[in-house]
Amino acid sequence: MWQVQDWRRYRGLYAPPPGYYWVQYGNQFLLTALATGIISNVIANAYGAGPMGPGPY
Repeated sequence: MWQVQDWRRYRGLYAPPPGYYWVQYGNQFLLTALATGIISNVIANAYGAGPMGPGPY
């Protein structure tokens, strides 16, 4: 699991609101609150080039 630095590279992701960030876990992206770790949104099967090469993952 790692924090997504460039959310624009993945279809379906949008700019995280203040205090949130995207985390990739397998083929899912989790919008997570920085302070609490609570997940507020999940996007599955987003495609794009990422740390492991071209998607899908």
